[in-house]
Formats: sequence, C-alpha cells, structure tokens
Amino acid sequence: MQTNYICPFCNGHLNVNDNIVLIVRNSAKQQGLVFLHTEIGNYSSQMNSSLDIKKGETVDFFCPYCHTNLEYHKDESSLVKIQHEDVQGKKSQVVFSKIYGEERTYHIHEDKVLSYGEHAKHFQDPEWFLK
Repeated sequence: MQTNYICPFCNGHLNVNDNIVLIVRNSAKQQGLVFLHTEIGNYSSQMNSSLDIKKGETVDFFCPYCHTNLEYHKDESSLVKIQHEDVQGKKSQVVFSKIYGEERTYHIHEDKVLSYGEHAKHFQDPEWFLK
C-alpha cells in the first residue's frame, strides 16, 4: 500500500503513481493539470505546456473531482492544504505554497510540524499551524 493524498473536501484520492494531480489556474484565468511529486520536499512538477506561469506568480489549486479551491484559510491565503494518508492509514495535513517557484511545504501530524524547502524558514514559525 502506498501513501495517499486526499481532497479535504470530497475525500477524492489525488495521487496517481508518484504524482499528485491537481487543477491549477493562473492570474490570466488559464487552467490545466499539474503533476506534483508525492515525496514531501521534492519540488519537481509537470504541467500543461500551454499554461504560462511566471516564477513568483500566485496560482490557485483545485481538486480535480469536486473543483473546490484548496486554499488554506488560516489567516494565510498563499498556501494550499491537502490531506496525507500514510501506509498505516493515519491522516495528516500537507500545506504548501501557491507561489510558483517557492519551495515551502509543511507536514502537520498531530502535535508536530515538519518544514521542507528552502523558503520555509523565511515564513511562519511551524508552531503557528498548531495554534
């Protein structure tokens, strides 16, 4: 059994093999599919070649099933939230940046927050997520 990524709204499974599949929309309202690597802290991705997203641009992420915006709403609108389910079935949250090129991810599990990416330390204290 592999780990799974799940929409926090409809419980749809978002990963296929080593990719999390989401809909992304840029500021020009162009949208398409994006494939994010399932390994937390691995920032490799692929998207439709027709999408024009510039480094530093804030984009919106949507569930491919229910089309709900996956924006994280805890006083911080530049983050996206999805659920993570490990091989034992334990659920946690993965929160990552909506800013293209910004490497900032937080894995929130019970009373622990793990930070990933070179930009994570420039933003929230990880404990902020537990408040």
